[in-house]
Amino acid sequence: MTEQMILRLREAFEEEALLEEGEDARMAEVDAARAERARAGELGPEWRAVQARIDLGQTSLEAVFSGEDESPAAQQLRELSSRRLREFREQWEEDRQDPDKDVPPTPAELFDETLRESQARFTAAAERIRDALLTAQRRQEEEER
Repeated sequence: MTEQMILRLREAFEEEALLEEGEDARMAEVDAARAERARAGELGPEWRAVQARIDLGQTSLEAVFSGEDESPAAQQLRELSSRRLREFREQWEEDRQDPDKDVPPTPAELFDETLRESQARFTAAAERIRDALLTAQRRQEEEER
């Protein structure tokens, strides 16, 4: 009985780990594609300069966007990114006012949706664990009778 409970718990944890691994792999692919585009100059000179420094091990995206990297290339990329984000946000707001436009969700809406999905997966895993524990407890009680 206890072995079955442990097996079910292990299965629930493995399922969650697989979901996380899939997301990590997807993000790694997205980052690799972005890096290739930056190297090729498709994202502009700011990205190309920063990617060259990343490739040399002199910085990371985290250091650039956290402000830890104070190099001119990092500062230029942060300024460019801030300007583009402002423009995107303004365009979203304009598009949201037009009832005829099919507007994609904002990053905040995407975050909320992702959070809801994560909470649903967590709740489902917790329910499976609870069910496994209850089943194991019932079986143990039956065996003790």
